[in-house]
Amino acid sequence: MKKIYTLAIFTAILLGCAGTSQEQAANKMLEMQQQKNELIEKGVVAGLGVGESSSEQLAYDEADLNARTDVARELESKINGLVRNYEEDVGAELTKHKEAVRKNVVSTLLNGVTIVKIDMETTADGKFKVYAIAAMNARLIRDAFEQQMQAQQADMNRVKAMSGYKKLDEEAAALDAYKAAQGK
Repeated sequence: MKKIYTLAIFTAILLGCAGTSQEQAANKMLEMQQQKNELIEKGVVAGLGVGESSSEQLAYDEADLNARTDVARELESKINGLVRNYEEDVGAELTKHKEAVRKNVVSTLLNGVTIVKIDMETTADGKFKVYAIAAMNARLIRDAFEQQMQAQQADMNRVKAMSGYKKLDEEAAALDAYKAAQGK
């Protein structure tokens, strides 16, 4: 009988020390957030996503999607920084093109996002809770952004050249009209 009481007390102590499932979930979230921050400090664009469902696959899919969404938010802020730096280097005439460029870069680069860490636990109510960290190398972002900006610059140069030719044609037509009026 003493053994049963001792075992019951020992079990109660262990359960009390283990913490609640909410505390464990918060600890897991903090741990995954720390791992995400470590990746970001290394220059990697990273995002954290959590998914919870009674279906394991749906929980994985939700965590994956949420992690990619977090990466997209990170990209948005990084792209804004790159736009400002690029405008300082190139000049303000690219200002009207930055919105389209940013959207193109974000939609293109999300294809290169990979899940680098995934962890799963089962909640007290039997659901699956999945934590996922998605990451992308920042160099890929910069390269894609610069390619897009170079394409935009080439388009602007073509427009300027066509405008110059049009102006030249107008001046030539005016000269021809002047000569015709003078009888020459």
